[in-house]
Amino acid sequence: MSLEKLDRIFTALSTCEAWSIQLLKISTSKRTATTYMGREITFAPNGQLKDFVSDIVGTYVGEKGILHAFTDVREYDGSALNQVIYKLPITSELIAEEYETFLEGIAQPYAEINPLEIKFQAYLLSGLIKLDGEDFPVKLISMQNPITTLKHKFMEDNGTFKEISDKVLSLKTIIDVIIFDQCIYMLTLAGEKLFNMERSYRAVCAAKIANLKEYDIVTDFETFSSTAGSGHNPRKFVSFNDEHLKKLKSKPNRIKIAQKFKIPLKADKFDTSKVETVNKLIKILCNRGMVDPFDDNPMEVAGSKKWE
Repeated sequence: MSLEKLDRIFTALSTCEAWSIQLLKISTSKRTATTYMGREITFAPNGQLKDFVSDIVGTYVGEKGILHAFTDVREYDGSALNQVIYKLPITSELIAEEYETFLEGIAQPYAEINPLEIKFQAYLLSGLIKLDGEDFPVKLISMQNPITTLKHKFMEDNGTFKEISDKVLSLKTIIDVIIFDQCIYMLTLAGEKLFNMERSYRAVCAAKIANLKEYDIVTDFETFSSTAGSGHNPRKFVSFNDEHLKKLKSKPNRIKIAQKFKIPLKADKFDTSKVETVNKLIKILCNRGMVDPFDDNPMEVAGSKKWE
């Protein structure tokens, strides 16, 4: 999907006459799966929610709309480029399980519990928009705390001002995730928290590390494993290139890559006794290492995609 298509989707939000809104509680645990609880709310008077969506449209489209700040829409690869919108199919192994749980959680939202007594992490807008003559369901998620306590706010009372300390519903017009046509679009990386993606890419990282061990191409697997599983490295493994790993099984290819990217070899294996060497190898395997097209020198890139 192009930025132009996203612009059309945002514009089409105004065609929906019946929006629904839920506050979302997202619970994560290292031991259990992510769970979701929705609390449906209503606005008064009628039309208030539609007016709020119109404000969202104004935030993103038009001459000064936020969408103009983005340069590309690309497949999620674990990189964190501020001007890129990342997309994932709902069937991606990174989110499929959480997405199904998410749908279950919002299918039967609570209506009785006091929304001001629950710690919510997001709000969800659901509607049906018309695009190219067809109706499409769309979901907008803002990963902003929708309940806030007023501080340093005062109300006039008989000539004096008294502080307001009540909890209120405060909705921002910033959207972090759009769900449209079987795809997830992350306008900000806060969208990763919606589906607890850290757990997913750590699982991917662990699987790729175990696979690499079978190839026996590094001298110090323990150092490689501990380095790969720490810091920002696990998210890089989302774009792990299995074909590159297969090619490194060849001794001539290992020598070629070692020379090109200045990675020391020991007994024809990559010498991974030092962390800086491990990081270089990770970048190569995760599509972060490229060569300059003019002088053929090695380069590090934040993210890569096929040339068009």
